Amino acid sequence: VCGKRYKNRPGLSYHYAHSHLAEEEGDDKDDSQPPTPVSQRSEEQKSKKGPDGLALPNNYCDFCLGDSKINKKTGQPEELVSCSDCGRSGHPSCLQFTPVMMAAVKTYRWQCIECKCCNICGTSENDDQLLFCDDCDRGYHMYCLTPPMSEPPEGSWSCHLCLDLLKEKASIYQNQNSS
Repeated sequence: VCGKRYKNRPGLSYHYAHSHLAEEEGDDKDDSQPPTPVSQRSEEQKSKKGPDGLALPNNYCDFCLGDSKINKKTGQPEELVSCSDCGRSGHPSCLQFTPVMMAAVKTYRWQCIECKCCNICGTSENDDQLLFCDDCDRGYHMYCLTPPMSEPPEGSWSCHLCLDLLKEKASIYQNQNSS
């Protein structure tokens, strides 16, 4: 079980057929072709998984092309954050992560912007309706929230998980206090 959650059976069936059946059938492809750029890889190619079910991480930053020994923008060493679905990696400073967000992404299966799906329904459709929490970087469809939102909020937004965990320290309250 990979941990993906879906609201309906068709979504789950599609995910299973495209992610898990491809892995079970084996890799009978012709390897004589040049490698496909990461941005053009299919779901099957993206899903090289380790024993823990997470994608094997790239050892370089997709933004500055440095590694954990050197961030090429800052010249300093910096750990990499890796997408649990495709393995793409980035330095927290290149991703513009706050210290709070960095601590949060270490506690769950973080997804890069290309793989991000709604934390409630589990799908990535209607990505123009996805809100990203300013404290943990999880994605949520505005229409999946309770109550639903019709428009994205101005300024910072914190999800229910971060509001419960961080209380008054959540980003949504920090911006209100500074006005």
